[in-house]
Amino acid sequence: MTRRWALITTITVLTVALAFVVVQLVRGPDSGKEQAVKEQPGAGPAASKPAESDPADDKGDGDGSIPAGYLGTWSGAIDNAAGRSTRELVIQQGTVGRTVLSLTADGPLDNGGSYHCVFEAILTAEPSPDGPVKVGPSTVAVGEPMSSCTAGRPTTLTLLPDGSLRRENADSGEQLTYTKSD
Repeated sequence: MTRRWALITTITVLTVALAFVVVQLVRGPDSGKEQAVKEQPGAGPAASKPAESDPADDKGDGDGSIPAGYLGTWSGAIDNAAGRSTRELVIQQGTVGRTVLSLTADGPLDNGGSYHCVFEAILTAEPSPDGPVKVGPSTVAVGEPMSSCTAGRPTTLTLLPDGSLRRENADSGEQLTYTKSD
């Protein structure tokens, strides 16, 4: 009788092990990784799947729609009652729907502190070979303190005859002129 129970136990263990192997084969080799990806901030279920090819990516890192004269780092400043606030505008190559503009704003606050904000904006329309370049509303990528950094409205970038760059708010008409720093 003892041999019989040993045989039954062995068959049961082998059956459970075989069932486990079959389940793992059906689920695939990456089945345990999806949960870890979902737990990462900003990652969703799509992050665990391989990205499908996007036609905009086929142009490579250096290709895109932005005319060459716009590319690079531009500097500007705003003077107000609290003091001088600096702006560093970086325009990188990209296609419609991609982030092409990054703006870093640093300056004093009325209470004696200071702020540091980084904004990003996407290209909203295919520019002509000479511009202008239209970008969408900016989003806050970094805000220190966050209460001092407010997302902006759509803007239009225009190269001026003297080599400077004008950024104009499409809604209010407010503008700031930047000079090339690289």
